[in-house]
Amino acid sequence: MALEDTSAVRPARPDGRVPGTREERPAVTHRSASARPLAVALWLFAAGTLAWLLVAGATKPTADATPWLVLVSWLAYVSQWRPCLRVDGHGFEVINGMRDHRIPFGAIEDIEVRYTTVICAAGKRYVSWGAPTPPSIVGSGFQQLSDLKSRPYTILPSNERISQPEAQTGRDAIVATWQNARHAGIARGQARVTSTWNMPAAAVGVLAVLAVVVSIPF
Repeated sequence: MALEDTSAVRPARPDGRVPGTREERPAVTHRSASARPLAVALWLFAAGTLAWLLVAGATKPTADATPWLVLVSWLAYVSQWRPCLRVDGHGFEVINGMRDHRIPFGAIEDIEVRYTTVICAAGKRYVSWGAPTPPSIVGSGFQQLSDLKSRPYTILPSNERISQPEAQTGRDAIVATWQNARHAGIARGQARVTSTWNMPAAAVGVLAVLAVVVSIPF
């Protein structure tokens, strides 16, 4: 006798997940395009400065500059390298400098995508430091020029020669994910946001600040 499949009639929980099933949707990480290159540039600057002082044999300047270079490197990590916005089948994860927020779809009230992404949930606003930013005017112009040059001018319709191509970025995917969750019937405001501290990053930051304070002559 064939067994009846009852997975299709299982009631969804307030956060949009169905009991007894597993979401197989992989997580997608969205980041600002310039954040990590800037962090790498700052790290190279710190390493180059320290190496130059060591090669020059400047012992005291090296000792004085090291705490500041460590602090700059730490700031580059927490403000540029680490921040991002992750999206999976259950909700959003806002990863900022030392603070992480797990926001299920059921807790979200609204999403604002302007210069950065702001998620309104549980009566609060969670700003993502590392979410993709709008494409610059210069970048959009270069993209349009590249698209037009990739095809012969004679085969382009007259309206396409003057039209602006629509920029598709990670911001569109973020909005699309939220809209799909709303269309799936997820009840809003009925789930809880979980916030945690990144203790290793916080500990390194405290040590870096203390080292700078100790190095300052009084």
